[in-house]
Amino acid sequence: MPKKIEQYSSDEDSSDVSDVELSHTEGSDSDDGSDGGSADDREKEEEEQRAALRKQLEDVPFDKLIRMRQKAAAGKAKVGHLGEKDKARLKAEARRALRRRLGKDSEESDNGVTGGGGARGSGSSEDDFDGSAPEMASAGGSSQQQQRSGKAVDLHRESRKMPTVMSSKRPVGRFRQVVDMPQGKTRDPRFDGLSGHLNEDLFEKSYGFLEEQRKQEMADLKVQARVLKDRNPREAAKARRALETMQSQDSAQQQKKRVQELKRKHRKMEMEAVKQGKTPYFLGQRELKELEAAQKFGSLSNAKLDRFLEKRRKRNAAKDHRRMPFQRRDE
Repeated sequence: MPKKIEQYSSDEDSSDVSDVELSHTEGSDSDDGSDGGSADDREKEEEEQRAALRKQLEDVPFDKLIRMRQKAAAGKAKVGHLGEKDKARLKAEARRALRRRLGKDSEESDNGVTGGGGARGSGSSEDDFDGSAPEMASAGGSSQQQQRSGKAVDLHRESRKMPTVMSSKRPVGRFRQVVDMPQGKTRDPRFDGLSGHLNEDLFEKSYGFLEEQRKQEMADLKVQARVLKDRNPREAAKARRALETMQSQDSAQQQKKRVQELKRKHRKMEMEAVKQGKTPYFLGQRELKELEAAQKFGSLSNAKLDRFLEKRRKRNAAKDHRRMPFQRRDE
């Protein structure tokens, strides 16, 4: 009996009780031979401890047992390179850690706490083998998301068998537009009815002085291009380009005026015909081009008309030549 009391006098001695269930040391065999009564008591206590451990292992989940077995196998592989004393010390530490772990699980199961919750409560131990690995992974992922976005993401699971969810409750931002302000709309006066109808004749008469200024600018550019031809060729070329641009714009404006004059004359003739009871006739693009060509031919002299017709004939011949298919050679 004194040996029994001495055996359970400290926590470390009580943690070494499971050494008997794994392997019998030589020292314990000598003690059993010396005292038969105490040996029977120890064997009885060992059987009780083994039965208690088996009962506790029955309540441990299967995945937890597999992980414990894998870690034990990894520990054995590391232990193979150590000495006998180091092996014995590591085995004793592993048994004590396993016994502490099983004791915690049994206490939590008695208190109505699940194994997954206990694992989260004792997350600082290295020997925690629980089914909360997905939760730890999700927590790690959420921390990475928080670092990237700078905002806290609340990821949680109601239980181990349920998926990870995120709360739909979001705080309202401090800086938000409570009252929608009316946005200004851009307005183009060219296409707006508020600007009224464009009267081209009145516009031309009102801004006729601009045409005189334009003619004066063209004359100045001609003089500038001629003077700077030898002094500064770059500026002279720049003046010639500006002059050519203004001349092309002027010719286009003159062409537009001629077309408007033709339309005005035709409209006036049709108004007289309608007064006489005739049906009005509206010009198309083709008829308008024919009238324009006839007017141009009438304004040209004989020599200029011949040159114009020759250029037009060559241009039409080139168009016909491009449209004509080529004959393939016989192979």
